[in-house]
Amino acid sequence: MVDVLTEITIAKPIDKVADYAMNPDNALEWYVNIYSVEWKTPQPLILGSQIAFTARFLGRQYHTFMKLWN
Repeated sequence: MVDVLTEITIAKPIDKVADYAMNPDNALEWYVNIYSVEWKTPQPLILGSQIAFTARFLGRQYHTFMKLWN
């Protein structure tokens, strides 16, 4: 097993960073392996929202699905 730790300091207010990080549309900018985000339910992101992501990793394509629930 390999443990990896990364750290970055973002000089922005925490609410701005959280808003950016929680928006699935921004995943294309900050997650290099994701190349497709498809909303399966209407925006905005609320309980019950469903989003499909397509990514490439180690030469393979992966499809993941996210549903926001509590």
